[in-house]
Amino acid sequence: MPERVTFRKEDIGGEILPILTTGLYRNKLDTLREYVQNAIDARSEHIELVIDPDTIMVADDGVGMSFDEAKKAIRLGISEKSPLENVGFRGIGIYSAFNLCDELAIYTRTAEEPDCYIIHFDFKRIREALLEDQERKKQGKPSSLYLEKLLEDAVYVDVDSDSTIAGHGTKAIMSGLLGEAYQELNNWDKVVSYLQDVVPLPFRDDFKFAPIIMAKFAKEDYRVVPLTLQIGTKRSSIFRPYYNGIFAHGGEHPPEFFEISEDKQRFGFAWVCINDARQVLKDTRLRGLLIKKYGFSISGRNFLEPYFPRPIFNRRVTGEIIIKHRDLLPNAARSDFEPNLARQRFFQALPNFIRKLSVWANSIQEEDKAKEVLAKVSQRLREIDRDLPAVRRDKETLLKLNVELHDLESQLRPHTKILKQIMIKEEVSSKSVEIVSGSEYPFC
Repeated sequence: MPERVTFRKEDIGGEILPILTTGLYRNKLDTLREYVQNAIDARSEHIELVIDPDTIMVADDGVGMSFDEAKKAIRLGISEKSPLENVGFRGIGIYSAFNLCDELAIYTRTAEEPDCYIIHFDFKRIREALLEDQERKKQGKPSSLYLEKLLEDAVYVDVDSDSTIAGHGTKAIMSGLLGEAYQELNNWDKVVSYLQDVVPLPFRDDFKFAPIIMAKFAKEDYRVVPLTLQIGTKRSSIFRPYYNGIFAHGGEHPPEFFEISEDKQRFGFAWVCINDARQVLKDTRLRGLLIKKYGFSISGRNFLEPYFPRPIFNRRVTGEIIIKHRDLLPNAARSDFEPNLARQRFFQALPNFIRKLSVWANSIQEEDKAKEVLAKVSQRLREIDRDLPAVRRDKETLLKLNVELHDLESQLRPHTKILKQIMIKEEVSSKSVEIVSGSEYPFC
């Protein structure tokens, strides 16, 4: 009888590496996300991303890695990062450049250690070895390439004799970019739009609601990290995508903040801005709310639309849901959360949050409608008041005007309560009060 056979390291084939990386990082831009996430996890104060025809560099001023940490970083599918405190925690992201470039060199240094270290990956050599093994199999020969052998010949950690990092931090340099990768990464607008969705960036200084939202971020201990992007000779700081022009009138309604909780469990908070006209936001990219964990987006802005009883409200608002719950963990693709009890309860909390948001949005829209009617009626009243002296002796015209005045009063009547509430808040003039109440028409 054959003896019992257990699983061995030789039973993990080298093909697992391209299978993992291709499966998890279908979008070439996702590779940028992984190295930026590492910079965020390193508590960086600033990140620099430079894309040239043959290289990509992601540099940060974070804490860097010690030699022991660098050795652990090359492990595949093993990570000591806490999923409760860090974005990347599966031990795969460092290999995400496998299908993007020929070589990856990561230079890193801590403030405590004198040496700078290099983590080197020869992805080209790995791909060539895999192709050779495939040819062997086509010839009917057995595969002799297992994962450990494949990586030990192409991955190493060593002291960087050039001391590439002068102070502390990390610099990842991807060189020998594959042709199709550079074509995609050379698109400035596409790269910026992607980074705006997946990086916890600051707001533009001229976004009028930035101070209010940033004050809330500070209260919630929610970090934002400045990022500078350079593609070729074009270089600029990148910000969250919000701007005053997304609103019809520049933003007349300040943001509203909502708590998201269920059964005394707090999942986070949301900041929401609504269009200041009863219409959808013109910028389709910013319609709806993004769900974010550690600043990085989960799915897209249309994710919550099915929860709205009136889906149009999702298209009239913009903002973000900031997840703070420690057990809500993004899945590897960042398309959803890992299935667990926390995720289940979070989705149970969403309908209540959407109801509160809808009540607030409906109240804003009713006020806007009332103001719109008031503006039209007031304009017509001014016109009548202006023309009245010329028709004082024209009884037929006066009768028509009297009928029109009653019609104008009827138009205002459904909005009287809302308008009175607005007047209390805005302390409008007594003349406007008289117009709204319909108590007096001094020109009749």
